[in-house]
Amino acid sequence: MFYTVNQLSRLAGVSVRTLHYYDEIGLLKPEAIRPNGYRQYGDQAVLKLQQILFYRELDLSLKDIKAMLGRPDLDAVAALEAHRLSLKGRAKRLERLIQTVDDTLLHMKGLKEM
Repeated sequence: MFYTVNQLSRLAGVSVRTLHYYDEIGLLKPEAIRPNGYRQYGDQAVLKLQQILFYRELDLSLKDIKAMLGRPDLDAVAALEAHRLSLKGRAKRLERLIQTVDDTLLHMKGLKEM
């Protein structure tokens, strides 16, 4: 299955301009370009975009992401497992922060001792 740039942008939650920029810098190339100039992205591009977005979520620069994804020894499964662990750790930290905010609100309303 192929996706147009519009379909992929909606699927991934990024702008069309972002996908065009990723193409310009060689980070995410379309798998085909139709005679009318429309970019077509296949399943491999979708998986690569997912990796890019995971790395962006970890605050890596596009330059670093490009270097990482260009490594021939990159283990995509191990990278996803590492992303998962990192995101779970971030989720735990956010849950603790939310709980602290909730406790502080209850304290400020006189409903809880700190």
